[in-house]
Amino acid sequence: MAEAKRHGAGLPLRPTLLSVVVMLILGGAGGVGFIAYSSSRGIVDKLWNDLARQLVTATTQRTLRYFAPARPYIELTRRQAETRRLLVGPFDAETEPRGLLDYFRAAIEANPNFTWASFGGVDGTYVAAYRRKGGAIRAVWRTARAGKPTIMRVLAPDAHHGWRIVRRYDGSYTPVGRPWFAKARAQKDGRGVWVEPFVFATVKQPGFMYAWAYHPKQHAGDFDPRAAKRAAASQPAHRQTAGVFAVEYEMSELSTFLSTLRVGKSGRVFVVTDKGEVVGHPQGQTTEKHGGKLRVARAATHPDEMLRSAWTALRRRKNKLGDTFAVGRYLAMAHAFPPDTGIDWRVLVVVPESDFFGELRAQALQTLLIALAAAALAIVLGAVFSNRVSSALRVIADDLERIGRFELEGRALEQKQESFVREINEMRQTTLKMKRSLRSFGKYVPKELVRELIVSGAEAELGGRKAELTVLFSDIAGFTTVAEKLEPDVLVELLGEYLEAMSAAIRECGGTVDKYIGDAIMAFWGAPRDSEAHALSACRGALAMRRRLREKQALWDARALPRFDTRIGINTGEMLVGNFGAPDRLNYTVIGDPVNLASRLEALNKQYGTQIIIGERTAKLVGEAFVLRPLDFVAVKGKDDAVRVFELVGETGQVDDETLAAVEAYSDALEHYRARRFAEAHAALEPLADAGDAAARQLVARCQAYEVAPPPDDWDGRTTMTSK
Repeated sequence: MAEAKRHGAGLPLRPTLLSVVVMLILGGAGGVGFIAYSSSRGIVDKLWNDLARQLVTATTQRTLRYFAPARPYIELTRRQAETRRLLVGPFDAETEPRGLLDYFRAAIEANPNFTWASFGGVDGTYVAAYRRKGGAIRAVWRTARAGKPTIMRVLAPDAHHGWRIVRRYDGSYTPVGRPWFAKARAQKDGRGVWVEPFVFATVKQPGFMYAWAYHPKQHAGDFDPRAAKRAAASQPAHRQTAGVFAVEYEMSELSTFLSTLRVGKSGRVFVVTDKGEVVGHPQGQTTEKHGGKLRVARAATHPDEMLRSAWTALRRRKNKLGDTFAVGRYLAMAHAFPPDTGIDWRVLVVVPESDFFGELRAQALQTLLIALAAAALAIVLGAVFSNRVSSALRVIADDLERIGRFELEGRALEQKQESFVREINEMRQTTLKMKRSLRSFGKYVPKELVRELIVSGAEAELGGRKAELTVLFSDIAGFTTVAEKLEPDVLVELLGEYLEAMSAAIRECGGTVDKYIGDAIMAFWGAPRDSEAHALSACRGALAMRRRLREKQALWDARALPRFDTRIGINTGEMLVGNFGAPDRLNYTVIGDPVNLASRLEALNKQYGTQIIIGERTAKLVGEAFVLRPLDFVAVKGKDDAVRVFELVGETGQVDDETLAAVEAYSDALEHYRARRFAEAHAALEPLADAGDAAARQLVARCQAYEVAPPPDDWDGRTTMTSK
């Protein structure tokens, strides 16, 4: 019968294989080159587009993170100034602005990206701290004198956390006439503003800043009235300005960051303003001479050909952003900073086309040549191959037929010599892997379920049924901490021993191991094989897990290995059991609120210092078979209804008298607690808490709190958990 089915349909493999190879070679050789090149071109185009977008996004985000401290700093400064914790005047020529100097120095030290932090007053006062190239902090203090040169002082921190003047000279600098000062004062909404790049007058370096105009409330002593009177003519009366706070960045820092980015072999990333001013250049070329003065470099006339070409093309495209475009022998992409940042800049990624397409074109040609050579060789060797392939496939087909009958122990395929055809070997290896997987599958999924599906020929389908089952969750307390201290191979071995022992205990008590989630185990009782005693079996399984773990811990102690402490949660209820998931990937499992509650009960062990907690329905079903300690009336996180939870202490008749007495004492105290007799509950719990009972300590703390501030009249004794 099997032989008839084997020869009943289809073409014979040997002549068919040879004929197909010859036809494919003759008909396809001419199109291989075109297809290979077109495919490679499409792949590279997509590669470049994806890479460019990633680089633009990464650069924007890194740059914004570089600027990020500016706004929080200005906001803090605003609060400090408006609450008068930070005084901005009046200052005279002899009174050192110690508060401002210390504040600015702290800002510079706390924010490595800041180059300057400053305040410019409307009276011409200028106080700033800045970081020198070597990292040392210096300060500048300027005071204006009517009709006389500006007094400039350069200060350095002294050994007593103060300042000392290291240089004093006359100058002409005044902040009032600077563009950043004017732009900050012109803001109508009272917010800070990013100022266009300019060259710092003090250090002759290009930079950019975030500035905010301080409009103080009318408190005496907030600022110099004489300066305010002089400034009144230049601003509306309702927006009287004391000065401008600013935080400043040197462009060299941004350029240094850009120099670390890699785009292909020789590509570059630039940052320019919407007007074409070069804010960041990987080689630091951000300034130029113009009319005998130093200014911020312009992209349109920049000596860097890549930048100049890309910027010119971008302007021709009318600043169309967000997609890639070709510029001669370069590829480029431009992307604007998000509008809500207030920074009207562009990130420009430019790379020579050859960085991407040159190598891949060569690879495409090489692939084409190899394909043609392989095709020619296939024609010559086709006859030999077809015979060997047919023989190997026949062995595989026989083994697959046995697998279809769930006969997994045969070794014919393992003993078969490997074929010289890679695909045949892959099929052979795949078949062997399938057999091994099915063998392994039988270890983790009920064999009855697997055999029923395979032998019957039916396909597993989505679906389930409602049934009352019992679910168990277990987890290792502090596993992450233990794992960090172990070598990976030791951790894998130790965790494997643990999971093997726990799973064996579950299966011996009739449970189904659903899944492992790291160190956690999920199991259930009552399916696929029906069982009326699923709750009893689950509790016995939990106690068996505890016993197995103690045995393992003794062995691990002898090997100087860390101990695993397991927490277990058990709950019973009506849930869905069956095949769930996607049509192409199913999981025989259980779902429903009782399952989620079991997971929450496992986590509650940490709160109560227990090992095994069971739900109210489970406790009712097991009756007197086990010693149970009523722990609490709990509403777990995410649930409005509260449930009684119990600690599974042990099987009846196997618990010592001292433990039984402690259980009874705690139970009596809990009744007092729920009856609002907090003093009596406190007194009953005190000995247990002193003996180290974590649950008793927790209940004592609640009693103490309620003795001082009783709960509302409608309190039903519940404890609401705010975390999982």
